[in-house]
Amino acid sequence: MNNANLSLTLKRLLLKFGAYGLLRRLMPNSRVSILRYHAVVDPDKNTYTAPGIALSPAEFEAHVRYFCKRYNVMSMDEVVDCLRAHKPLPKNSVVFTFDDGYKDNLAAARTLNRFGGSAIFYLTTEPINRNGRLWLAEVTHLILTGTRERLSLDHDGVSHWPLLSLRDRWRAIRQVVKIIKSNNRSTRDKMLAQLYEQLGDPQRFREIDELILTWDEVREMRGLGMSFGAHTTTHLNLPNADPADAVDEIEGSKKQLEEALGEPVRHFSYPNSGPYEYYDERIRQYVIDAGFDSSTTSDQGFAGSDTDFFAIKRVRTVPELAEVLHGMEWDRVFGG
Repeated sequence: MNNANLSLTLKRLLLKFGAYGLLRRLMPNSRVSILRYHAVVDPDKNTYTAPGIALSPAEFEAHVRYFCKRYNVMSMDEVVDCLRAHKPLPKNSVVFTFDDGYKDNLAAARTLNRFGGSAIFYLTTEPINRNGRLWLAEVTHLILTGTRERLSLDHDGVSHWPLLSLRDRWRAIRQVVKIIKSNNRSTRDKMLAQLYEQLGDPQRFREIDELILTWDEVREMRGLGMSFGAHTTTHLNLPNADPADAVDEIEGSKKQLEEALGEPVRHFSYPNSGPYEYYDERIRQYVIDAGFDSSTTSDQGFAGSDTDFFAIKRVRTVPELAEVLHGMEWDRVFGG
């Protein structure tokens, strides 16, 4: 067994026998764990997002119950204000965050409220306005639920993908997502147009619209104690966008949220993480210039006094949050 596997096995044993709970009490974490969620949906009902960023309602409820009982659940406002004022954070604190704006987030907000918790939801605004669709959901839903057995897309030559099995369909989704995230709006629009021509119909357009929150649902969530941040207008990959387009995505989402909610929107989340460049110093400056107080990334880690407010790290929550989080805490204390 190599060192990495030995370390993972040890962490799992410590988690299983409650050692992390004792570690947390004896050596509390003075940095905040900002938890990153996307979709809360049962696997057999998930036709719109990657399994790697989704968890079931039962799993999410277990997370909420655990953290609301054992941790200090803070808002992003509280964390940023505390850090900017150089005040110590409460020990063992967490912030729940969601990206994108899927309709299932409403049920997640209700669960959080039931256990006395709260979250910030970073919303992609044009799909909520019904002036466009969340392209990640479009690509995934169209390919997973389509009846055609082959997809042919023209991008720098002709690309063909068989759609004869679930594995084939997920392979096609990954390839289309890679092309879209690696290019600008024009390429994205061309790819989506080809997808709709081959796989779309009016009924399926309505299905995709219904995967996203409405403003009435957002306002209901606010009444449950939730807060909101911006996640661009259309989930465009910002470093690959034309500069003016990137600025419009950032500033436009802030403006649309503030007009819809009638309150300042202080926080931003960079879209399109994974193995893609999804923010850089230029994009970071655009966010600052737009008047935000913070921006979160998908980089793994805790936030503390040394945090860059426009490159805040978060903790992934799928598939095994407790193992990831407590493993990070073990590494923080003991190294390795």
